[in-house]
Amino acid sequence: MLLFLQVDTVAYHLSVLKELFPSGISVLSIFPGLGGAAIALYRLGVPLKLVVTVENVESNRRIFRNWWDSTEQRGMLIDNMTNVNMLTSEVLENLVGLHGGFDLIIGGSQYNDTTGRTRDYLEEYNSSLFHEYSRILDKVRCLMGPK
Repeated sequence: MLLFLQVDTVAYHLSVLKELFPSGISVLSIFPGLGGAAIALYRLGVPLKLVVTVENVESNRRIFRNWWDSTEQRGMLIDNMTNVNMLTSEVLENLVGLHGGFDLIIGGSQYNDTTGRTRDYLEEYNSSLFHEYSRILDKVRCLMGPK
């Protein structure tokens, strides 16, 4: 039940994209968890032309892949990246070159459990992830040029 409430909340925020991308959207999703953003877009009726995910939890990748297959998506899913460091400049250049870029770059937190002994480490680690998001966004913007 909680997942659907979160998906509905994400869908509310992404609902403006339905009119902007009636023929489909290309998404780069960093640490998507169970894929809430892509599921929200699907539930809004936005075709998923391309979804590239970076997810380090195997069970999350498997669950999202099963959802993708069960909903008979016609777009392409690239879900073999497990770390943001795999999104090198060369990989991003290839993705943008082959697929025309991304309409949406969205991401979550790599770790959701920030209680107990790991809190200080995770705060430092997640702040470094912010720089990775920035690096990736800047590179994709540069590759796609002005719109």
